[in-house]
Amino acid sequence: MKRRAAVTWKTKNMAAVFVFTVLALWGCSRQPQVTAVARPLMGTVVEISVVSRDEGRALHAIKAAFSEMERIERQMSFFRKDSELSRLNRRAGQQPVKVSSELWDLLRASVRISQMTQGGFDVTVAPLLRLWPIYRAEKILPTDAKIEEALRHVGYGKLLLGQQDHTVAFADPGMALDLGGIAKGHAIDRAVQILKGLGVQAALVNAGGDLYAYGRKPDGKPWRIGIRHPRQKEGILATARVEGVAVVTSGDYERFFIKNGKRYSHIIDPRSGFTARETAAVTVVAPQATLADGLATGVLVLGPEKGLSVVEGLPGVEAAVVREGPAGGLEFWVSTHFLTRLGVDAASIRRQGVRVVEWAGKRPRVAAPKSQ
Repeated sequence: MKRRAAVTWKTKNMAAVFVFTVLALWGCSRQPQVTAVARPLMGTVVEISVVSRDEGRALHAIKAAFSEMERIERQMSFFRKDSELSRLNRRAGQQPVKVSSELWDLLRASVRISQMTQGGFDVTVAPLLRLWPIYRAEKILPTDAKIEEALRHVGYGKLLLGQQDHTVAFADPGMALDLGGIAKGHAIDRAVQILKGLGVQAALVNAGGDLYAYGRKPDGKPWRIGIRHPRQKEGILATARVEGVAVVTSGDYERFFIKNGKRYSHIIDPRSGFTARETAAVTVVAPQATLADGLATGVLVLGPEKGLSVVEGLPGVEAAVVREGPAGGLEFWVSTHFLTRLGVDAASIRRQGVRVVEWAGKRPRVAAPKSQ
């Protein structure tokens, strides 16, 4: 599952823990091998893969990384009544609430991403989420009046952060925070820090398609991932190499419903109160998963031109935006260095009938086919 900025995550009942070991190609036990463990967590399946010569040490590091991610879920879950976030939501409308440095720092980072994306990403979106059928049992669309009322309680400018004492207050008592669009990225970053602190030289932390990879596989090659095709259930639109970066994808295909012939996704535009509809999917590459996570929703809400304009101004950040073109068919818009940085083959995308558009400043251009 993948719930973005306007998104809430909740642990679901999933399959039991899987542990498996993939030996390096040359098969010697003294050579590095990949040890991987998968668990249900944060509403998805999280898989942590570690390259090591010692499976016991690898499993110890993986266990520690999972423990850290579980701690963050307990702390920042919107659904757990005993989470720090829930306690904050109950009290911050009446008085400033002192929170942990970790939560305060994440809220400050969230506000910065909101500023970058002109409100396309906004953790104060919770009042709007409660209205939409994707988050409720009843499949009834909210009225314009209800959306307008909820919008009165949304806006990152109403989130008051006290820097000296790490307090949080709501300017509007009807506000509530949902960290579903950024907490998973934060958990990935913390898991990577744990692994590195325990001496792991190469690993991949994959939380339902939101991931961070560093180092190389036992064969010396970088990790490779698939970028999902937003209109094919099991289709892969492109493959990419990943080394020392986070990659996060957000799409309207993850959770949606169709009513009266229209698709409504789980991603809500915090500015309008309606589901984001211009963009099918966004993939963001960034130095940290926290940043990539928030930007993925913000860019999806903004659309390809405004979204890629934001990305172009951020060091170390690249993005691809998939949308349905005005003449039909899909368009794959990419920032300046997305294709080269991730080793993405534009020709393979075009062979699937998808138009590749390179964003160069403010003038998009169709990527020219490579000469044969």
